[in-house]
Amino acid sequence: MFSRKEQTYIIGDSALDAILGDAAQPLGQISELLPEGASVLDIGAGNGMLGRVLKRASKQVTLDAIEPCEFAVDLAKPFYRKVYHGYAQDYSNMIMKNKYDYIVLADVLEHTTDPLGFLSDIIHDLDTSTKVIVSIPNIAFGGVRLSLLNGMFDYVDSGLLERTHLRFFTLSLAQKLFQHVNLYSERTLFLKRSFYRMEFSRKMLRSSPFTILNLAFKSEALAYQYMFVLSKEPKEPKLEYYGASTFTVILDALFAWPMIKRMIHRWKKT
Repeated sequence: MFSRKEQTYIIGDSALDAILGDAAQPLGQISELLPEGASVLDIGAGNGMLGRVLKRASKQVTLDAIEPCEFAVDLAKPFYRKVYHGYAQDYSNMIMKNKYDYIVLADVLEHTTDPLGFLSDIIHDLDTSTKVIVSIPNIAFGGVRLSLLNGMFDYVDSGLLERTHLRFFTLSLAQKLFQHVNLYSERTLFLKRSFYRMEFSRKMLRSSPFTILNLAFKSEALAYQYMFVLSKEPKEPKLEYYGASTFTVILDALFAWPMIKRMIHRWKKT
């Protein structure tokens, strides 16, 4: 119930173009953000999706990875210069020696027992020129809020409630975490999704029109994930918004309501 099955690491190539064409996908955003020639360390690389996405995008970077799952390491190896099997703390000397331009933590912090200690260990000896890219799920996403109103909190193979998540973050909690380790955000990306197009069933999303409208107008309820570009030096923070709009959520909600669905069904019959 709380462990990830090996087969969930296996993802076909058809997903790569979808990632690159999706403005609300963190790996696609990272692909655009990384400059040609950059040296990059992908911590918690999983099955190597970042490496695969960068290869599909023809992005020329020097890319290494660290991954604790041996099964995933074997999948990732073809797409990286070097894949280190183990945990980031085991390779602190290597990280310091290589002086990477970018450290990527794509949906990693939520899998750690102590995100503060984990992040502190990684950045302790980083050069001030190194930027840290973090993507993180938003537990305050509207789909989660509506599910809780219906008394549901169901773990899944992939998504906000992925079964191996140990920690859950809101925007303010993530910002407090970075403040504690003296990391400064120069870019904060709200990666927005419709509640009705993710892993939540219609039953989980049932609520009053007022509640749904209220959530649809909140940026922090539309954010499925956040992505941060961080550095050790203070920066003027910039907020950016990508993905689904309030209008999309409202339209999806209308089509999900039983009365509207019945009207559409009758119209199709005529």
